[in-house]
Amino acid sequence: MVEPLPNELIEDILDNLYFDKATLLNCALVGRAWVRPSQRGIFREIILEWPAKQEYFATLIGAYVKATARLDSLFAEKPYLASYVRSLELRRFIYFATDTSDLHTATVDVVRRLSNVNNLSFVHVRWECLSSLLQAALAEICKTPSVTRFSTFDFYIPRFAELASLLSHMGSLRVLDAGGAIYYDPYPLPNILSTLGIHPPRSIQLDELGLSNGRRFIDWFQQDSCPFGIRNLKSFEIPSRAMDTLQYFGTSITELTLHGYYPVNPRSSEHVHLRYTPNLRKLSLLNLRRKDHSIFWIKALFEPLLNSKGNIPPLQHLTIGLCFTDTWESHRWLLWVVIDRLFEELSEKPEFVSFETVHFKLGTAQGIPGGVSKLLRDYLPFLEESGKLVVEMVEDDYI
Repeated sequence: MVEPLPNELIEDILDNLYFDKATLLNCALVGRAWVRPSQRGIFREIILEWPAKQEYFATLIGAYVKATARLDSLFAEKPYLASYVRSLELRRFIYFATDTSDLHTATVDVVRRLSNVNNLSFVHVRWECLSSLLQAALAEICKTPSVTRFSTFDFYIPRFAELASLLSHMGSLRVLDAGGAIYYDPYPLPNILSTLGIHPPRSIQLDELGLSNGRRFIDWFQQDSCPFGIRNLKSFEIPSRAMDTLQYFGTSITELTLHGYYPVNPRSSEHVHLRYTPNLRKLSLLNLRRKDHSIFWIKALFEPLLNSKGNIPPLQHLTIGLCFTDTWESHRWLLWVVIDRLFEELSEKPEFVSFETVHFKLGTAQGIPGGVSKLLRDYLPFLEESGKLVVEMVEDDYI
């Protein structure tokens, strides 16, 4: 007879199956000891997605309202299920309340049931399209001490002061990922929230920050009334054009992601290199779309380290994401020899003894011609022979 597994071990296994709801639904039927752990995984993440406007839009609205009402009834009958929800994502909330009031009402009913959300995400959301009741329900979630992560993608909110107010209520926030194109008014930033007294200045310490436009946030972060502390960031993600803002974020950053190359003059690159990140271990340069320009920028980024007598980051991993919409001819790759020689010189500095990998991600939506990987390896002989080079093909036009 097989000895049954301890319930504690069963719970640990089921807690790690949260990504596989089909399996968890089956596990919930096995026995009483399996039900609650399975339910925690089943309800761990909720995605509320409004239907796209198309020929059968009215039918799709009815289906959404019916499904959401069923979820609301389940939470009303068994409140502990609502307490299992740790992640809430709103997706495609882009219709005005006057046009689709049933969608808004059904969404509010579910949102109001949730009290333990850790991760709040807005994907393709227009704040001004939401009903006042739905805005209020989401604002209440922001005020709960459980929220530690807020992320956005294509989130439009007309006034920055409104966005700042929403964020300022998240007293336990540790991760702010606003790299997904947050839009707001272009007017000069007033001294916002100075009289609200929501949280004391610098009382909310961020560990991770992602910005699509660092300038606007920098203005706010520097205000005396701002509740967010950014001097102890561990992970930071910004567009390359805003990398000079690194000087405002302290020296604790260990992971840095820069999007797009910065069009610099190779002869004048004082503001480009990594002197503001002396503890950097992982650097990602993503969405680079011009091979020749990107090479000059990478060179400007690292070359000052050759003659630097201090503040050289103990870099371990470098990722370079190249997205191609132009030619793949072999002569366009020849300039990468410059980067290979640069890293050969850097390898002689003791600060680079821990350097492990240069990971190239090559991507295009049109497919990648055969032999490109070998071509790149041929022009990076030092990295290839040292075992530090990794080349990955990705069928995507944004990496």
